[in-house]
Amino acid sequence: MKKTKHPFLKNIIFHLCVLVFSIHCIKAQQRPKVGLVLSGGGAKGIAHIGVLKAIDSAGLKIDYVTGTSMGSIIGGMYAVGYSGNEIEKVTKKLNWDELLSGKPIYKYVGIDEKDEFGQYSVELGIKKWKPQLATGLIDSQELWLILNRLFLPAYNLKDFSKFNIPFKCIATDLSNGNAVVLSKGDIVKAVRASMAIPSVFTAVETDKTKLVDGGIVRNFPVKDVKAMGADIVIGVNLFTGLPDIEKLNNVVDVFYQITQYRDAADLVEEKKLCNLVIEPQLDKYSAGSFEATDSIMDIGNVVGKLYYPYFKRLADSLNAKYPVQYDPYSRLPKIDKIVIDAIDFEGIEYTSKNLLLQKLAIKPGKGYTAKQINDGFRVAFASRYYDNIYYRLEPTAAGHAKLICIIKEKALTQVKAGLSFHSFTGPALLLNLTSRDLLLNKSRSIAKMAIGENFRLLLEHKQIFGPKANNYFKISWEKQNLPMNRYDGTQKLFVYNIRYSQIDLNYTRVMANDWNVSAGIIHNRNSFSPDVIEGDYYRGYVSNYYTYLGSESITTDRVNFPTRGHLFFAQAGVFFDRKAQIENNLEDGTSEDVSSLLNNVPQYYRFMVDFTQFNPLNKKWVLFYNLQSSVAIRSQGFIVDNFYMGGIQQLFRQQVAFAGLNEQQINTTSVAGGQLGMQYNFTGSLFLIGRANAAVYDFSTQTKFWNSDTVKNINGFSLGLGYNLGFLPLELNAMYSPEIGKLYTHVKIGFMF
Repeated sequence: MKKTKHPFLKNIIFHLCVLVFSIHCIKAQQRPKVGLVLSGGGAKGIAHIGVLKAIDSAGLKIDYVTGTSMGSIIGGMYAVGYSGNEIEKVTKKLNWDELLSGKPIYKYVGIDEKDEFGQYSVELGIKKWKPQLATGLIDSQELWLILNRLFLPAYNLKDFSKFNIPFKCIATDLSNGNAVVLSKGDIVKAVRASMAIPSVFTAVETDKTKLVDGGIVRNFPVKDVKAMGADIVIGVNLFTGLPDIEKLNNVVDVFYQITQYRDAADLVEEKKLCNLVIEPQLDKYSAGSFEATDSIMDIGNVVGKLYYPYFKRLADSLNAKYPVQYDPYSRLPKIDKIVIDAIDFEGIEYTSKNLLLQKLAIKPGKGYTAKQINDGFRVAFASRYYDNIYYRLEPTAAGHAKLICIIKEKALTQVKAGLSFHSFTGPALLLNLTSRDLLLNKSRSIAKMAIGENFRLLLEHKQIFGPKANNYFKISWEKQNLPMNRYDGTQKLFVYNIRYSQIDLNYTRVMANDWNVSAGIIHNRNSFSPDVIEGDYYRGYVSNYYTYLGSESITTDRVNFPTRGHLFFAQAGVFFDRKAQIENNLEDGTSEDVSSLLNNVPQYYRFMVDFTQFNPLNKKWVLFYNLQSSVAIRSQGFIVDNFYMGGIQQLFRQQVAFAGLNEQQINTTSVAGGQLGMQYNFTGSLFLIGRANAAVYDFSTQTKFWNSDTVKNINGFSLGLGYNLGFLPLELNAMYSPEIGKLYTHVKIGFMF
């Protein structure tokens, strides 16, 4: 006998017969109530959407909805009034990396915080000399905000039975392991609690206990929809048994497996109460397969089409006997803006309310869209004062609400650590101690060091002030031990050991969240000595003052491997009050009085500009280009005053990155060049990156800004692989310059100082 092409068809035909018989056996004159149950399943829950689309297309009116975990989110949206098509559109636009990262979105991080953001593998809060540990790996600020936006149409409904379709969802009481049926209160808090997989997502606190994922005890809440009054129950179950151990590929999979042990027995009884159980074939996917949401959605659409005849026959049978006016595509209440009547705070203790209000940029008496409110909270979260900050809206009148800011403050002291390996600086352990409001409110103090082959230390204090908190003074002291290589073409002649220190005092005004201007004065001192004393060499120190004006703008979408936005830096200044004490020896046995020459040098000027733009061509390809110029005007060209060409990443301010050269391979008073590159995202977090650059250098001399007799040109190329592993990004490159004529390799693993 030939097997049925689709294994669902026999099940559909059987349940269709049972359904028709059930309808005719109902003696009551009122219309039978249809209940819909959506199970949990993590990423697999995206398949629910295809079933909802088919139900809508059939014109089948659902009277009650229950859900757990991902089923609670999708079921809650459907109950509020979203159609299946609308839920699909929303889902396709979600950025799952941002939703599940638990970190601020980079573009909302203020320009004053970007220098330290995303530069460490581990960050741990310290409060009263004790480490602060969360109840889960991910608090997911962004998830709270997205849920607030999605459920804005129901902001004024605190009884879920008043939704367009009455709704309940299931969570688990962490204190006793019992199921908690959520039917009233804040819908955002309810669905967030229902999907809080233990140890993955932080638990949701209530007045009496903490709530976690309802899938632990009741992943398929059929009993609850029956209790609501459902006569006919359609269930979509995504849990078909515990997966094989080899399919547990990530932390979400492992913890989701643990939560299912107890629920496996309950599932058998729940399924018996359904008139129809739909179980999409998702064996190749897991709860953590968020990178495959498009494929899972496609499977859900196929399943929905297969079951469409069932939904259509049921709808037609019910409507023939119990006519009802129903449009599944116009159920969602339309709310564009909410007028905020007042702002209140829950959980704020030691951080500044004024600073928070400035970051939120929300004023009572004005109307705001959900996006505007969310963007304010994203900016506030990115200030790094909070572990989590979201909101709920308490209705005051039609279209009006009180904004309640729900705050979990970050410990003011943070210990951070990261690993670093770079072709130039070698391996290092990065350590950071950051304390906010240590001396005064609205301040950040940092002690940071790189322990490795080349020691680096930074002590910094930044004090924010002004009515809009957009001004700050910063004082810092930095000390570095770095090599300075001297090349002749491909040959490394010798290495200087550089001990560099500087004190920088500056004033910065933040013009926009991603742009600032600054003015400051630096005193720096370069002590240097050759690694091997032979041939010509210099040994001693040079110190001077440098006063400058500068500007910086960063709009990229992430720290590593950006796909859009720009990086801009410009600075111009004057060096003065030179002090030098230098011992030198020339290979022919003579010496020259370099100290006197440098001590009597007049003021000289420095100008630097560096601009990089990233433009996405599609989901895979990103085009980027760079324009840069660095010039020392009226400089005598002493090696520590010059710019150092070479390398892929900029490690210090006088470096001009140039693919094709090793760091410091060219030492010059002036350089101007450009770079064109392409970045291709193979899959997941794996990238292929190609760069081609060209530059002119040595065009500026002590007497001329442009000297055609001394100008030189150079070209360079690189091809590399990158992997954006969040806690340890890496990039491997091969580089070549025709003018140098040698192939180099370049490695960066982890983070830079």
